[in-house]
Amino acid sequence: MVSDNRERAEAICAGVPETLRDRAIELAENVLWMEAKLAEARKAIGKSSVAIPYDNGGGQRGIRKNPAFDGYNSLMSSYTKALKQLCEMLGVQSDEDGDDDLDAIIAASAKTRKARAD
Repeated sequence: MVSDNRERAEAICAGVPETLRDRAIELAENVLWMEAKLAEARKAIGKSSVAIPYDNGGGQRGIRKNPAFDGYNSLMSSYTKALKQLCEMLGVQSDEDGDDDLDAIIAASAKTRKARAD
């Protein structure tokens, strides 16, 4: 998968000026890695609840928020920031009315993920 991410990152960043290309490729690899981890997390979280039971022993039992959701939210925040930075490096602009270019990148990424899964 690492070599696949490298190849995809290089293809994504082919149009980036040479002076920024290595940095852009590294960022793209991280975005692709986070994308895969988010997909894994969604599957794991989908099988569990928002609240989970705990038992600390000594009669300390109850319900707490599932820490997987915090991890997912944190990773999603990092992913979104990195994707925005990558889009800026690629020269992708968003319209004032919305993020059409960003939506196109995300849609293309979703198609790529679906194709890999098939």
